[in-house]
Amino acid sequence: MQPALIASTILILGLPLGILSGESRGQGGRVPLQFTGGLTMRHALFFMLCLCTTTAWAADSAKGPGLIAKPDAFKTLTHPDCSHCLLEANRRKQDLRPDDRVLCWRQVFCDGYTNDGAIPIRFFLNTHRILSDSWGVFVYDPDAGYARGFRPEGDYSFYGWRNGVMVMKGNDGTLYSCLTGKAFQGSKSGHRLEPRATLVTEWDFWNQRYPQALAFTMFDKYQPVELPTMVNEDSRNSRQPADKRLPADTMVLGVWDGKHARAYPLDVLEKAGVLYDTVKKQPRVIFWYGPTRTAAAYRPAVFIRGSSGGYLGEGSFTVDPRGGAAPFVDKRTGGHWDITGRGLGGGPMLPWIDSIQVRWFAWAAEYPETSIYGQDPASPTTSR
Repeated sequence: MQPALIASTILILGLPLGILSGESRGQGGRVPLQFTGGLTMRHALFFMLCLCTTTAWAADSAKGPGLIAKPDAFKTLTHPDCSHCLLEANRRKQDLRPDDRVLCWRQVFCDGYTNDGAIPIRFFLNTHRILSDSWGVFVYDPDAGYARGFRPEGDYSFYGWRNGVMVMKGNDGTLYSCLTGKAFQGSKSGHRLEPRATLVTEWDFWNQRYPQALAFTMFDKYQPVELPTMVNEDSRNSRQPADKRLPADTMVLGVWDGKHARAYPLDVLEKAGVLYDTVKKQPRVIFWYGPTRTAAAYRPAVFIRGSSGGYLGEGSFTVDPRGGAAPFVDKRTGGHWDITGRGLGGGPMLPWIDSIQVRWFAWAAEYPETSIYGQDPASPTTSR
């Protein structure tokens, strides 16, 4: 029963007997209280309360399912021991699969040095959903189809779902969207956590290229758990009606540049290989790496000519099908880049733009003003 209806029932039941009978005592005895049209006081009150109840119920329904709090659904993993990919590959060589999905981060400074890192999702994030550490707060939301990280400002724990998107809680009780990192309730409401440069790829690709990258120690207590194939009902029940511009479960690369949100359907990226786009006169390049089904967005490279200033390398990348793990080729220099934005042989590291592979319904719920590549013009250019 709706809260407004409960309150209305209590109010009616608590009225004096004289009112309930439609009568009032006056100098002449018991006199029925009548309204124009023959309604007694009881009928009029009941009508008005029903009207208020209906209005309140309609207002509540318009807000959508909203927040579902289930803080005990998943136990957050905090500050696990650290190791390196090379060591953990040997420790768990019988359990790690070449195609294990891993959440990777790029060039994070912590504990006095800078390093990359990788988290095998089956071993850590599928069980705990949130890993809170000094290297970052890393989240995995399989129902909304994304995994990502933020720079921590304390410790965080799993809290529930809102709009079909996981919610985490900070030390001070502030609630954050795990997709955007933006606080929506509590003392820091409106504050946005700084995103870590992350992407999701496969264990074999990452370990082959970056064996010295940090990994969390994979003790025997961290047993692999197969990724879910069914949607969590609490996550589903928290969803609002999906934005109809795309099918709800369409996978997109959602890009947020600090001011503008834009969605790139993965099927479009898969066909393009490399895609150039300009949003509000700011160029960006989108890479798609087919072998691991990974997409990421970057600012184009800046090359320096002697002592003069640099220039943007717009429209310079193409895909070399024989390029192996670094197939993105700059046509001016012949240099190769991989999906992490690293250039081989001394090429500059491309500046990462906040980008995440995610289901459309979740991206549109958090960024309702988002544009869509291919539907909304933004000076697109495609290179292959």
